[in-house]
Amino acid sequence: MKNYYTALSEEILVTAKSDGDSTLLRRQLFYIRAAKLEKSLDSDDLRKTFWINIYNAYYLIISKESTDNASIFNLKRIKIARSQLSLNDIEHGILRKSKFKMGFGYLTNPFYSDFIKTFAVRELDYRIHFALRSISLEKTTIDHYDSEIIENQLVQITHNFIQSETEFDTKLKLIRTSKFLFSYYRDFGGMRSVKKLLQASLKKDLKGYTLQFKNTAK
Repeated sequence: MKNYYTALSEEILVTAKSDGDSTLLRRQLFYIRAAKLEKSLDSDDLRKTFWINIYNAYYLIISKESTDNASIFNLKRIKIARSQLSLNDIEHGILRKSKFKMGFGYLTNPFYSDFIKTFAVRELDYRIHFALRSISLEKTTIDHYDSEIIENQLVQITHNFIQSETEFDTKLKLIRTSKFLFSYYRDFGGMRSVKKLLQASLKKDLKGYTLQFKNTAK
């Protein structure tokens, strides 16, 4: 039987992607009891599924409501279980396990609310970065995340993102990829692990290649 709350998060995301009206669905989110939600999201797969779907849905919703794209990540417009969250709260507080936005992934932020700490994942999964950033790409291959197959979905979205956002210059032996891999490189296990991740996903020997990062990153 499918988890009610992850199913609700899927429905909100699908509705947001189709420009539908998700008002009633979002109202359900607000009136959920926090204790019941916590009990239902009792594994990291369920938590990642729920919060990635919610993040991606509200990214679309808030982007359409705001004229200042740079500020949308700090706006506390996500109402869940009578609490108000921002996109940054979900990404860095819940899915990155109470990390500061800056600091390369090394620093833990002790100032998050008890609500955020309660719902934070138990183990950081670097692939959430690809799942969150892929929503802004023109071609996103995953409509929504499903807890029963999320492992395969995260493998797929990681591969797809790296394939689409990485460039090679074979003459200069240069590889350029998204700057967020540098901005949060500790989440990926360090710089050596970033290069190994690119090599594994691209199935290309990167020995002797210099790694560079593009100029922009959220």
